[in-house]
Amino acid sequence: MRPTTVALALSGGSAVSVGFARFGYALILPAMQADLQLNYAQAGWLNTVNSLGYLLGALLVIYFVASLGSRRLFMWGMVLTTLSMLASGLTHDFLWLSVFRFLAGFGGAGTFICGGVLAGVIGTRAIVVFFSGGGLGMLLTGAVLPWLFELQGPASWPLAWLATGAICIPLSIAAIRAARTIAEPSSAQASASWPWRRCVPVLVSYFIFGLGYIAYMTFMVAWVKHHATDTTRLATTTSVMWGLLGVMTLLAPLLWARLFNGRQDGKPMGFALLVLTAGAALPLMLSDLMGIWLSAVLVGASVFMVPSAVTGFVKSNLARPAWGNAMAVATSLFAIGQTIGPAACGWISDMAGSLSFGLAISAVMLLLAGALALLQKPVA
Repeated sequence: MRPTTVALALSGGSAVSVGFARFGYALILPAMQADLQLNYAQAGWLNTVNSLGYLLGALLVIYFVASLGSRRLFMWGMVLTTLSMLASGLTHDFLWLSVFRFLAGFGGAGTFICGGVLAGVIGTRAIVVFFSGGGLGMLLTGAVLPWLFELQGPASWPLAWLATGAICIPLSIAAIRAARTIAEPSSAQASASWPWRRCVPVLVSYFIFGLGYIAYMTFMVAWVKHHATDTTRLATTTSVMWGLLGVMTLLAPLLWARLFNGRQDGKPMGFALLVLTAGAALPLMLSDLMGIWLSAVLVGASVFMVPSAVTGFVKSNLARPAWGNAMAVATSLFAIGQTIGPAACGWISDMAGSLSFGLAISAVMLLLAGALALLQKPVA
């Protein structure tokens, strides 16, 4: 397979683990809330338990990546994530939904972390292509799911999970085939040590990014539904918004190519976070359709560039045997923030009686993360 083809096929891992399993939940959430009568805290919990699975998966990657290898962890993660999404459509029980969301996060960690590491073997451009693959999942879910709920009602949310899981099957097969063609970067014999103290600004920034971005991706569709002035156009508004997120994520590698190429400092991550901050805050200041859709453009163009920037930073500053361990540590910090974010935003919103208040705090967190990333200097 040609390197470009391998990178594109490998990006199915990002589409499955993030575009469908994590962000697809935001589109399905309003229907689940209506049908299962969930409050914001319960809705946030289902994403928090997904993040707990992601956190545990990331921690285990730190321990096992040297012995099992990035390719094997990537493949197992693809299979588990896809099966968990299919299983989510087979139950209405809140406990079992929590279990399947946990398993989707657990599998997604191995896929997302190790997929980025494998992409790094191909090259810097492949890293950006891999993470932008999440946009494919967002584009497809945005094009289909709002209309499914418009036509079939909130009770059709199990069908939404089954449909997304079915789409993930061919994507998983293609990504696994691509992973088998890439040389294994991890090694149990080579040293995986790395100077983590000199990477503190990026690591802390990645933690705060996890804390802040997930509130937008979890609750934005619910916020749009609550603030829609014309409920007859809700499906159109949501579909266009999610479609713009997906399209801009796919275009992001072209928009950021010059800044990302060859840099060893934290500027790519910092600037991506500043654009993301603007996108997250925009609907709170301009709540009409133009504000919502422009927000989607800015968020889509930047949200996947943050993990791309972290992976690029690791690749350009550290020895290859340390990539898997360093990315797992960084992702574990990110996962801790991502675990806290949805439940915290839901709890704050319930207490304040306004989802806008929780989303505003998340935008402030993203601004802080961007400022910290800009302080990162090259490690070498």
